[in-house]
Amino acid sequence: MFRKMKKCHAECSGFPLSVTLSAGSGGRHPANGFTLLEILIAISIFAVVVTTVFGSFNFVFGNVEAIENGMTEYETARDGLHRMMADLRSLYVSQPPAYDIPENTVQQDPFRVVGEIDAVGNSEFSRLRFASLSHLPLGREWRQGIAEIIYYVEAQPDDSVTLKRSDRLDFNEPLPEERNDPILCENVRALKFTYLDAEGDERERWNSDSEEYEYATPRAIRIQLAVGSGLQPNEFEVLIALPLYRDNPEDSRFQTIPSDFGFGNTYKSVPK
Repeated sequence: MFRKMKKCHAECSGFPLSVTLSAGSGGRHPANGFTLLEILIAISIFAVVVTTVFGSFNFVFGNVEAIENGMTEYETARDGLHRMMADLRSLYVSQPPAYDIPENTVQQDPFRVVGEIDAVGNSEFSRLRFASLSHLPLGREWRQGIAEIIYYVEAQPDDSVTLKRSDRLDFNEPLPEERNDPILCENVRALKFTYLDAEGDERERWNSDSEEYEYATPRAIRIQLAVGSGLQPNEFEVLIALPLYRDNPEDSRFQTIPSDFGFGNTYKSVPK
């Protein structure tokens, strides 16, 4: 193999400068441009970068609707929880001597507190019934007063579960068969009321007209609510100390004194 050599001589500041350029079978001149292999490598790198960037954009913008739905469910559940807290903080309880221990199941206290558990589908949800001063007039109704409040869930045709709130002033009448109660939350995954007695013991059910519960009302109620249509629901939990309660009316350690709450005389138990 023959090699051609070309020497260039120049002088700079009196010093000779010699540059030797060589060319052979394995070299190329820079003026010849990029090789096909280099172009293919550059295109491959560019394709990987573009795919990664557009994949990230598709992931973010493709989940905008899911994110918005999640935020709506969160705000709806939070508002529903605040509504329950406001109702319980306005709880109305009948006290002795206005309260008489019922002699049978027909004679019931209209202001009783009843906590039950309903089976909806394959799950169990709590139901709570009580009387409250926080009646919300709907439509053309303008009356105010002590209302019967019921929180319960209802299954929907698409197998989802909604939380509803029943609010009526004429609660001495039986519940109508067709009810059009407003929806507080949709896509309810869990609803649990836990009742705490005077000793702090927790119960899943309650009935203030029952001897099992000493005809007393709970001292506090814990609410656990889970709402969401995604894999990870929004979970809420709050413990509400009830501002008004009734101890065992048969307990001789207590007497009653009147206290005016603006709706006639009620009674508060105090130690003798």
